[in-house]
Amino acid sequence: MRAYYLVPLIPALALAIMPFLPFVNSAGLWFGLPKMMVWGAVWCVLCTPALLIAERMMARRGEDR
Repeated sequence: MRAYYLVPLIPALALAIMPFLPFVNSAGLWFGLPKMMVWGAVWCVLCTPALLIAERMMARRGEDR
């Protein structure tokens, strides 16, 4: 498996397992917002740099399509 597939997989997995994480799926606030909203927003924002890193890794290997 190529390494550039793993980089965007991290934020995707973090978003997919969000409802099953007990420290996220509980009552409480982070920065004045519900924990799940903050968790989801942070990982959604981190998707863009992860995709950029994967794209640059592909371009460096000459696998740009």
